[in-house]
Amino acid sequence: MWTFAWRNLATRPLRTILALVGLSIPILGVLGLFSLSGGMRNLVGATLSQIQGAMILREGQPSPVFSDLPADLADTIRKVPGVSAVAPEVWKIAPSVEGQTLFGKTVKGLGSGGGSSQVARSLFDQVVIQGQDIVAHQGLKSAVFPKAMIKGPEGGRFLLPEDRGKNRVVISSKIAHDYPDPKTGKPHKVGDSLRIGNERFEIIGLYNTNSLVLDGVALMDIDTARKLLNVSKDKVSSIYVEATDPAKIDQVCENIEKAAPGVDARGVNEILSNFGDLMDQLDHFLFATVALALMVGVVGIINTMLMSTTERFGEFGVLRTNGWSRSNVLTLVTAESAYLGLLAGIVGFVLALVFTTVANQFITSTGLKLTITPWNALGGLTLSIVMGTLGGLYPAWKASRLVPMDAIRLGTR
Repeated sequence: MWTFAWRNLATRPLRTILALVGLSIPILGVLGLFSLSGGMRNLVGATLSQIQGAMILREGQPSPVFSDLPADLADTIRKVPGVSAVAPEVWKIAPSVEGQTLFGKTVKGLGSGGGSSQVARSLFDQVVIQGQDIVAHQGLKSAVFPKAMIKGPEGGRFLLPEDRGKNRVVISSKIAHDYPDPKTGKPHKVGDSLRIGNERFEIIGLYNTNSLVLDGVALMDIDTARKLLNVSKDKVSSIYVEATDPAKIDQVCENIEKAAPGVDARGVNEILSNFGDLMDQLDHFLFATVALALMVGVVGIINTMLMSTTERFGEFGVLRTNGWSRSNVLTLVTAESAYLGLLAGIVGFVLALVFTTVANQFITSTGLKLTITPWNALGGLTLSIVMGTLGGLYPAWKASRLVPMDAIRLGTR
């Protein structure tokens, strides 16, 4: 039965190939989109795993870039039980770096023919300024950037109290490459001058976290950042907090929110949970979008199998007169459509592997890596077989309902 079904597909190669294309492309879409979702989850997870404290923002703000808090709130938080360190910060998008703004880079990307991928890259490459209360940050045990400093003379040093009020900055090696020296065209190095906005800053250190999110940050003294970004001295963007017992950071966050109404204290667990919920919603949206393409693929299989069964009415009639039952005919046609689904799943999986391999060559610098997990591959293959089988049910039912002599008569026309 199954061998017979396979031979029937092989004798009609063009029609089989067209049906495969119709279903394999949506399977490619499913695997590709979920590999992107998985890559984003891994990237954010790897980034947050480097952070052990909590970030205090104004309630309802998605990130510290948009947050605004009174500077004296730090004194209130220091009195909360369980808090061991408090470090105020100012976060804002850089006005420009070496004369390049977000808008300018986006337009340049479009003008160079980079398309939407270049636009997305420009958004990810946008530099963010973090102004640190240097003395307070030196008291942190889980500070990410000092641990990520590049070793050796080429890495320079991190911010020290002597840098307060001075135009000195620590940047990532990524920023150094993305915004090269205008005169030499070479990546910036320690000791070079970097223009941010209308100010010149001495680069005193280079770091590398291997995170798309963190490697876009330029660090400087908080008062220097306020001056550059026109932020009032009585304002901060966020406050980084460490707990006496890191395992109880969630409880400390609850205590802070009770002591300071109107703020949102976010520990790593809460951020991961919120991000997980967001990605789940994104997955549902992506699947709903791809489902439309899946339905088109199923319609293609229905059309293919209907044409195939119509052409083979005489064959089915002969089989019925030779003892085949209706269930045998039903099984034969369903098996053919299931084979189409299986082949489409395999083709879609191979295309997805090629797509992710090629895509990873262009996004390695972002820290994002697309991978197709065994579970995703199995899910895509199962989905393809189910869709193929469902697409063949109606043609199979129609073929099985034919009376043998009627089928032979129709097949001879």
